[in-house]
Amino acid sequence: MKKTLLSLALALVAGSAQAVPLSDLLNGGSITSGDKRFDSFEFISYDAGDPTRAFNAANIDVTAGETNGVYGLDFGILNNEMSVTGDGIYNYIDLMFGFRVSVTDPGMVINGAELNLGNAVLANTTSDLGITIVEWVGNALVTDPLTGGFIDTEFSWLDGQGLTSDTSASKAVSPVSSLWATKNILVWASDDAETATLGSFNQRFTQEAAVPEPHVLGLLGLGLLGLMAARRRAA
Repeated sequence: MKKTLLSLALALVAGSAQAVPLSDLLNGGSITSGDKRFDSFEFISYDAGDPTRAFNAANIDVTAGETNGVYGLDFGILNNEMSVTGDGIYNYIDLMFGFRVSVTDPGMVINGAELNLGNAVLANTTSDLGITIVEWVGNALVTDPLTGGFIDTEFSWLDGQGLTSDTSASKAVSPVSSLWATKNILVWASDDAETATLGSFNQRFTQEAAVPEPHVLGLLGLGLLGLMAARRRAA
C-alpha cells in the first residue's frame, strides 16, 4: 500500500513538471504551478525583420517552476525560435503575449511579480544587439507596447561597450486574487557577425494571506457580541 501511494505521489510530481507547448496554452489550455493557476493565454502580436519568418508557439515550452517556495512558470525556447543574426542593418524579433494568473487558495492573494532572464546569449558584441523583456502586470492585458510597463527587465549590449542592465526585476502589486501579465520580448542584432539568442526566462508570483475587509471584521464583531449576549441571557 505504501509503495502504491509513493508511486502515485511521484507520478503526480513528475506530471506537474511536464512542459506544455505555448501553442497548446494559446488554444485554451491552462497550467497549475503549486499555489497558482495560469490560464487565458493570449497571443497579441509578432513582427520580424525577415518578412518570411513566422512565429511558431510550439517552440516555446512552458513548465511549472518554483524558487524558494515561490511558484510560477519557466519558459524554455527551442529551435532558435527567439534567435536573430544581424543583416548588416537591423534584424529583430518582436513578440507579445499575455496570460492570467490566479491563486488556488481563496484565503491567499498575489502581492508581487518577479521576472528573470535565464539563458540569454549575445555573440560577437561589436555593434548594436540585445534582448529586452518589458512586462506589464495589472487588471487587464496590455495590447499597446507604448503604454509603459510596471516591470522592465533588460539584458543588452550597445555599440560594443558591454552596457547592460539588470537581468531580473520584481514589482509589488496591490493584493489581488488574480491579475494579468503581458510580455513584450524584443531580440535584435545589427552586424552580420552578431547573434542574439533568448533561450529561457522565468516568472514568479509571490502571495500572502488575504486580510478581511473592514466591513467583514465589523460583522464578525457584531456576531461575537450577539453570541456573548445570548450566553448571558441563558445563564
